[in-house]
Amino acid sequence: MTVVLLDPLRPDVIPLRAIALLSGPLVITEDIHPSTLWELGTTSASWSEVDDPTSTLLTGDRSHPFVQARIERGEDVITARPVAGDALLEAVALMDTLRRNGPWESTQTHASLRRYLLEECYELLDAIDDGDLDLLREELGDLLLQVLFHARIAADDADHPFDIDDVARSFTVKVKGRTPGVLSGAHADLETQIREWEEQKAAEKNRESVLDGVATTAPALALTQKVLERLSAADYPLETIDSAITTVVVEPGGDSAEEVARQRVRDLMNQVRAAERRALARDETLDSREAWQEVLTGDGASPESRTVDADLRTVGGKSGAFGGE
Repeated sequence: MTVVLLDPLRPDVIPLRAIALLSGPLVITEDIHPSTLWELGTTSASWSEVDDPTSTLLTGDRSHPFVQARIERGEDVITARPVAGDALLEAVALMDTLRRNGPWESTQTHASLRRYLLEECYELLDAIDDGDLDLLREELGDLLLQVLFHARIAADDADHPFDIDDVARSFTVKVKGRTPGVLSGAHADLETQIREWEEQKAAEKNRESVLDGVATTAPALALTQKVLERLSAADYPLETIDSAITTVVVEPGGDSAEEVARQRVRDLMNQVRAAERRALARDETLDSREAWQEVLTGDGASPESRTVDADLRTVGGKSGAFGGE
């Protein structure tokens, strides 16, 4: 006869080819919940210590002796078609179990996992640089663990809970909203995709500052580049920026080059936000180099700007589609 093998993670999914077989003689294994039979409208089936080879076997346990015996006899095995992402269900279930029962996992917080998230990102970057695909797969798994872990911790939050499904939905909603032309087949042009992405992002964020959303905890050089990219895209006059912003000096025994560079960028960010506040007070729109220069050099502007090398103007531009946020 036939084995109908259900997915333990999706026991309610019955393969279409198996439906007709479930109305006849049926043997079930111990893992099949009575509710499954009730929903199928089956009342004659029961768990049995002896397999009836003339019946259809309904099970979710591929390792069960009944299943193994039937496979050895060459019986047909019907399973649900695999779906990309099926393995993620097992990963989510595993993370849930560890969060509830693991003595270490149950005590972790978003803050306590920060160092591990950073380490995994750097290890993933190393795997990319090495070109080792096996290592890349492993490191992606480690990064996935962090996503699953943070989502599971968030599910326990008493005030604002969310879970891994909410995280996945935030991804699909964001990407669908920012790539309408690609998804609809209206175009397959890179420049158009980038423009659509940036326009949709700007509409979503409704930012008060061109620097809103910049992660100041990023490494200093990455932070510097991101700020310059944002300012370049906003037609900010980059030549007015202190040349020290693009200069890194490392001295043995001196101040931390990382912190010095970070503080300089933070100072620049403060100057930009101050200029934006002045423009807002004057009801002016900072949509051109001239508008920026006017508010930077007008009354109340900081006198501390200096000229940088001309080639700084080539730094920046849009971060491109999928460039974060």
